[in-house]
Amino acid sequence: MTSTVSASADSTSTDTTSTSSLTADFDELFARVADGVVRRELDNVNPFDQVKLVAESPLSKLRLPVERGGSGASVRELFAAVIGLAAADPTVAHIYRTHFWLTEEFLNLRTDNADRFLDLVAAGKVFANATSERGTKAAGDYEFSTTLTPVDDHFVLNGEKFYSTGTLFADYVSVWSVQGTTLTSLVVPTDRAGIEIVDDWDGFGQRRTGSGTTRLRDVEVHREDLLREVPFDEPLPQSTQGAFVQLYLHAIIAGILRAVVADAKALVAGRSRNFSHASSPEPTRDPSLQQVVGELASLAFVTESTVLIAAEALDAATASAVDGIQNPALAQQASLAASKAKVVLDEIGTRAATLLFEAGGASAAGRDKDLDRHWRNIRTITLHNPARLKAQAVGANVLLDQDLPANGYF
Repeated sequence: MTSTVSASADSTSTDTTSTSSLTADFDELFARVADGVVRRELDNVNPFDQVKLVAESPLSKLRLPVERGGSGASVRELFAAVIGLAAADPTVAHIYRTHFWLTEEFLNLRTDNADRFLDLVAAGKVFANATSERGTKAAGDYEFSTTLTPVDDHFVLNGEKFYSTGTLFADYVSVWSVQGTTLTSLVVPTDRAGIEIVDDWDGFGQRRTGSGTTRLRDVEVHREDLLREVPFDEPLPQSTQGAFVQLYLHAIIAGILRAVVADAKALVAGRSRNFSHASSPEPTRDPSLQQVVGELASLAFVTESTVLIAAEALDAATASAVDGIQNPALAQQASLAASKAKVVLDEIGTRAATLLFEAGGASAAGRDKDLDRHWRNIRTITLHNPARLKAQAVGANVLLDQDLPANGYF
């Protein structure tokens, strides 16, 4: 198809979601993913079927070049589609975070192994991650207890990971490990012997993202499974990989706010009465309720616009790459854009999810409506990294021209 990514039928749609003719129309896909979303949340049901729907659609391979089976979409176009997916079901959108991040990594590296993984993306395979570890080591440091040991003509992988978002639903998992004095990234099938995926994530929001434990016991790894090997004494080149995964979280928040506006509209339209001291007996004509919905629509607009503008900075840095190395200045600008977005959007998101209840009466707190899921999901997403540290890093850049920290949080 040659139409644009649909923003949804909601009146909050804006020109900021317009994309090029390369991007498919995902209205039907989003509707199918959204079907039953509240019931899945209430019953704590994993969205295996919805993840599969996305895998079988052009969305899962949107960034691949046309000649490799994709749509050749830009990062901005991808994020516009992710916002639509998150409006349908933020859990499914979050599950695909690593999939899209790894696709960027494969496209950037252009090695034989990366090309092999790109072929798997084109075939509809889903990728996830097992990176973070529990323990006392500082979050953000590339220090891992997971080891990769050479044995004869292969390697053996041992360790335990947590926050393995999406791995429960994935065909392949990316793992960061230590091989002697080398930091090694590898990708293996999730059904390989020795891999145990435990669905033990117990957060109050984003509950069914499969963000639990991944145990790796004597997993056989081959040379073709290796993605990147970096000696500890060599810094990782500056790139937008961290900015991509962080901004992606705010694309999910932008999608949730679309759903918040739709729910607010439904709340007001569905009310059969108003308070006796309200300005109008008809809720839809009550100026105070109109103000609430208008403010929510405005917060959603600002969130979505900010994400897409920041995504354009990612596009510029990505396009600057030569032999897999991005222009450092453009990569830094993209990281700054994503960081500034977080400082503001975290507050906007939680504020909007709270303001939603002003559109309804006491019945808005009914468990069957599950409207609290929006706040719980947004607040859980914002906890991935502290906004206060982002604000401090941005301030140090403004005042001292200090570069942002070189880790996956920026």
